[in-house]
This record gives sequence, C-alpha cells and structure tokens, in this order.
Amino acid sequence: MKRWKRAALAGVLGISVLMPAEMVWAAGPGETGSAAVVSGGPGVQNDQTSSGTASQSGTQTSQTNPYAWEKVNGVYQMPDGSAITGVVARGIDVSRWQGEINWSQVAADDVSFVMLGTRSKGAVDPYFHKNIQGAAAAGVKVGVYIYSLATTPEMAVEEADFVLNLIHDYPVSYPVAFDMEDSTQGALSKEELAAIANAFCNRISEAGYYPIIYANDNWLANKLDMSLMDYPVWAARYSARPAYQNPVMWQATSTGSVNGISGNVDIDFQFVDFTSVIPANTWRTINGNTYYYLNYQKQKNAWVQDGTDWYYMDGDGLASKGWLTLSGTSYYLDDTTGKMVTGWKLDDGKWYYFGGSGAMDIGWINDGGVWYYTGSDGVMRTGWLDEGGRRYYLNSSGDMAVGWTKPDGNWYYMDGSGVMQTGWINDGGTWYYTNSSGVMQTGWLEEGGYHYYLRGDGSMATGWREMDGAWYYFDGSGHMATGITEVNGLHYYLDPATGRMAANTVLELNGTSYQADASGVLSQVVSENQDGTQTAGQSQEGGQTASAEAPGTSQSTGTSGGPGVSGGPGVSAGTPDVVITPVG
Repeated sequence: MKRWKRAALAGVLGISVLMPAEMVWAAGPGETGSAAVVSGGPGVQNDQTSSGTASQSGTQTSQTNPYAWEKVNGVYQMPDGSAITGVVARGIDVSRWQGEINWSQVAADDVSFVMLGTRSKGAVDPYFHKNIQGAAAAGVKVGVYIYSLATTPEMAVEEADFVLNLIHDYPVSYPVAFDMEDSTQGALSKEELAAIANAFCNRISEAGYYPIIYANDNWLANKLDMSLMDYPVWAARYSARPAYQNPVMWQATSTGSVNGISGNVDIDFQFVDFTSVIPANTWRTINGNTYYYLNYQKQKNAWVQDGTDWYYMDGDGLASKGWLTLSGTSYYLDDTTGKMVTGWKLDDGKWYYFGGSGAMDIGWINDGGVWYYTGSDGVMRTGWLDEGGRRYYLNSSGDMAVGWTKPDGNWYYMDGSGVMQTGWINDGGTWYYTNSSGVMQTGWLEEGGYHYYLRGDGSMATGWREMDGAWYYFDGSGHMATGITEVNGLHYYLDPATGRMAANTVLELNGTSYQADASGVLSQVVSENQDGTQTAGQSQEGGQTASAEAPGTSQSTGTSGGPGVSGGPGVSAGTPDVVITPVG
C-alpha cells in the first residue's frame, strides 16, 4: 500500500482528470507519516519522504464537519455530515509510519480493530511485534496486511508464508489482507494478477486464516477482475463511499485522528461480522505444524478440548504425542493425532488403562463391570496376584477370575470379590473342599475329625457310595458313617475303622448276634429258648426286601443344618435322617 507520485499517475491520468475533485484514489493503509507524504509504503524500495512530494491526501476535501468519521447519536458521519450506514465496527490500519502508539488510548477512542502492516523494505515491519502485542493487550482486535511485491504465484506463496510465520503466535481475529498495487504489478494482466492473488489467498486459507483483497476503486475498476478471485474486498476510497459493491471493509480516509497516535491515521469501517468466518477456537496448520487456537490465541503448555477430544499442546504449541507426565500423573496421547487416550492402550506389548480424565490408573480398575489390576507402573497384571492379604487370579486377558478357575491344572475357587477361597466351599448348594493352597481336593478327606469323600469333580459325596468293592454311607453333611446306622428305617453296620458296610456276615454287637445280608441290612439272629422253642431275632422291618435294594438306592438329601451352614458341611447339627442306634 503506497502513495503515488503524480508522475506515477501517468497511466491513469486520463481517468483521474475525469473524476470530480473530491473523489480521491486511495493509497494503501498506513503508508503516510504524521506530517510527511510517502512515495512508497512498507516493502517499497523507494523510501523517500518529503513534505514537498505530491500527495493524493492533499486533494481531499477539507473537513468542515468536526465529527467526520465519528459516531454521533449512534451513527457514523461523513465529512459532509451524512450518515455511514451498515457499520459493524470502526477501526484503523497502521504500520511503521505511525511510530509509537498508546494502544490503551486508541482502544478508548472507539477503535475496535486494527489492520497491521507486516513488511517494510522486504523485512518485518519494525513496529509489528510491539503493535500487535500492545493492541491485543488493550483489547483491540487484530488483522494484518502485506504490501505485495509478487509478480508470480510462487512469489505470492512466499509472501503468504512470510505472513504466516509472523502471525501464528499472535491472536489474529481479523482478516489477512493482500494489497496489490505496486508498479511492478501494474504491468501484469488481469489473469496474471488473479493467479498471484489466488496463490496468496489459498495459502492463507489453507492455514485457517481469512484472506481478503485490498484495492482502491481504480484497481478494482481497471486492473483486477474479481470474478477470477472469489475473495472478499477491503475497498479504499477517500471521502466517498467506494464504487465497488458490498466490500467487507472500507478505508475511508488517510487523514483521520485517533487518540494515542501522533498525526494522521487511516480510518476503516467494517460492514460484515467476521466471527462466523474466523472461528475463535480452531486448528491451524502452518508450514506442516498444527496448532490449536483458543479465543484466537495459540495454546502452549495447556490442555485443549476440541469437541469431545482432549489434546495437550507443548511449549511450542504443538500437540504432544506418546507418553506425557504432568505433576506426577501419566497420560498417553495418540501417536498420530495427539488425541488423549482413554480406556485400554497397548504400548510395547503391555496394556495400560486410562480413565475418563485421561490419567493412567493404577490398582484395581472396574471396566464395564469387569475387574482388572494394574501395578504401580500402570501395567496390567495377569496370573496370580497377592494384594491386601488376599489372593486373586487374573486371566490372560487381565480380567479377574470369579468362580472356578483352572490356571495350572488344578481347580481353584474365587468368590464374587475374586478372592481365592480355602476350606469348605458351597457353590450352588454343592460342597467342595480346597486346601490351604486353594487347590480343590478329590478322593478321601479327613477334616475336623470326620471322613469325607470328594468325587472326581470335587463335589462332596452323600448317601451310599460303592468304592473298591465295598459300600460306604455318607450322611447329609458328608460325614462317613460308622457303626450301626439307620437309613430309611433299615439298619446297617459300617466298620468303625474303615466305614466299609458289612454284608453276608454275622456280627456280634454288644452281646447280640446280627445277620448282615447281601444288601447289608441287619437282622437279629434267631436263638433257641430253654424250653426248646425258638425265638426269632428282631428282624428289621422290610429286611427281606432290603436285600433286593443296593445301598445308595435311597440317598439322603442332607440334614437341615448341613451344607450351607457357615464353617462347612455338618458343623451345625440339625435333625439327622441317619440315626446311629444299637438294636435290641
């Protein structure tokens, strides 16, 4: 954006002489000093300043309205007192020519935004960093522009990268403007100029910023074909509304006055709200690096939330990836996207669990009603676990075992809390026994002064059972019966030492002889009286039929105080269905 010498107007002299005196071709934003007329703006090689140099601003109509460009009764006014309608906000554009600026005073003087010059003499404008920091701190919204020297699309892309590298650390909430008006560009065709502008604007747009074209009415009418450039326009025309229809901004004068700035300053009016096209919270990718902006400010050393996903931006503003430890808490960020991981994560062959907050969990973890355990290093455990004085077993998938489990060829029982049980276990009404190591027992068991028999599946035997060619009887509590035992009204004799049922034999018990038939049913042996008569022994009722029934055909269902009583089967005595009584 530059001031033209009158000699430079030769190419458009025919046009300018036809225009009314009060209509002035506007030069670029911020290119005049406070008291000097400048022949070239930022980036222009000719940097001469002279009060004697011809100036377009010198032909502007003198302002008879002291409130020109200011708001009166809620409406901004032109120099002639007419209203400027449709204004969203008033702003300024500045560069090195304005020198030191008091941004607090500027903000207090109805300045909502500023468009800052970025380049001067091919380098960063010497006031750029100070201006953007001061403006942002004072609450003035910031956009930027570059005075282009590009004559090819490739040069335009380089200029875009120059701007992006300059602004990405700052809260830019207004457009990035491309100013084409240099004499080197004036000789190019409309198609060439469009290609240059599109190259710049595409690059800016791809980076997540909002590009616009700056031009005065002359260039808009004679040099640029906006149908070839689908970008909004910041139009410049001093003291009169621009002829270009529907610009998003208008540079209305170069001789404005604002508190906090010494000398003249360009006044701009905004007609379109940019909040819908310049999001406050967004991702931007610049030169291959992706950053996140919250309220237009690049986030560094901070958590950011995008929708439902969380990311941690490091000191350079880049999304952290992989393991992250903050204040002693570990997190894992996706290796590709940087998104914070929740739930299970497999890393280097080991499983870790991250809760809803993203923090790595240690200890017991309930995931969907299933329990897991991770050590102090966060690694999911499998196999046996001794914790809190209890023993657990974690399957190969890490889930805590409950009920019966067979990890090493032996059966173990884990209760509903996953704790390994020892001793008597009632599982669904069936009794089992595990030793002090938790191993389920089978076969004969002597415990608490009683003998039990545990089947091959570990379940405690009750009732009649034939083993090794002999019959045994186990009451409802699983106790092996001995001595004379009554079962369903019949009496049997079970060896007190071995528990084996007597059969096909005569027994002398307490001075009385008994016959144990093939089924083991006892009957008293018939004796002869002194008078020569015979007295039949007290045969057990049904004894004749008992021989037809094998022991165990009528099995006990257990005592009322048997299985299910705390401490194991048979500990609490109820009313037994097996009565041990001598006969006679």
